[in-house]
Amino acid sequence: MRRTRVSSRSRQSVDAQTLGKLARRLSESGSRLEEQLWQRRLIELINDRLGRRNDDAVEAALDDLARSSQPAYDALADLAESCAETTVVDIDGKPHDALLLVLPLLAWSRYRLPTTTLAATVCESLRAHISGHLLARDARLALGDYLFSIDQLPEAFADVRRQIEQLGDAVVEGITLHIDSKKLREPVAMLADTRYVMIGIAAPQGAPLFHWQESGVDPDSKIGALTAFSEQVASALQPVMTGCRFRVLAPNAFHASLRYADRELREFSLEAAVSYLKLAYDFAPSALTAAYGVFEDPSGSSGGEVRIGLAKTSLDDDVIEGVVWPLLGDDDEQTMEEVDKALKALGLKIL
Repeated sequence: MRRTRVSSRSRQSVDAQTLGKLARRLSESGSRLEEQLWQRRLIELINDRLGRRNDDAVEAALDDLARSSQPAYDALADLAESCAETTVVDIDGKPHDALLLVLPLLAWSRYRLPTTTLAATVCESLRAHISGHLLARDARLALGDYLFSIDQLPEAFADVRRQIEQLGDAVVEGITLHIDSKKLREPVAMLADTRYVMIGIAAPQGAPLFHWQESGVDPDSKIGALTAFSEQVASALQPVMTGCRFRVLAPNAFHASLRYADRELREFSLEAAVSYLKLAYDFAPSALTAAYGVFEDPSGSSGGEVRIGLAKTSLDDDVIEGVVWPLLGDDDEQTMEEVDKALKALGLKIL
């Protein structure tokens, strides 16, 4: 019998309440054993909802906890992100844990930043560098053959889960996942922005995903591996990024990588604006004056931001370029000090 929308909403409400209760108990746990029990129950319920492609209950629980309990909100958000970006695939009759990674780039250009299908030669080069520098011996990978903007990445938890399931299937089949660009939204044009390659990796359950996790390998080898990887990948992506100046960041799990890229983009965008003014108008940094202030969203629907105006000192301080420095979740009073330090490092005068 077909369920009515009322019963569906009722089920979502019950699930949201249950998720909230479990998250509160998890945040109050006084031992690792107690914590693990609450985590298992939460993971089971979250995976059930994501498996049905319905994350409304998870979102509703998070909305409620954001207003009532920050520790419980953090606990549920961490588990929801983890469940969304992971799945289990079967390879040769054995279960493998699959994880959704993204490889972020910071880029700026006088021209339009690319979002494009990656050539087979570029994908093969990326595969070789990921396997050679990052992955454990028994880990496998698959790429999505597209360079995404932030606007084109999945947003909802259920959509993130769908993406790792598709890449997980590609890992099993040993193929590159083709991305249909016609189904992607048009990106917003920016002077400086992020670009991403999506990657699915899988390893036997309980086995290392990354080389530096393997027995007998120095965990600190991760540092050198990521440095070498970034250098090699920058060369491999150069044909795709023609006319752009860009920096390759270390790949990481989907949600953690997006947060890190957002944070790194702030100072990069400021550097890009100053470089653009020098390139386009021959305005040296020493001839520029910066003014900045915090702006809050009156509706409260989004976080605040620091707005930075750049002016030619000799032109009555008329603003000729603006930069937004978003205030992210854990920003505090040190943010203004960070902005001030970044401006001074670029050689700008500050009002």
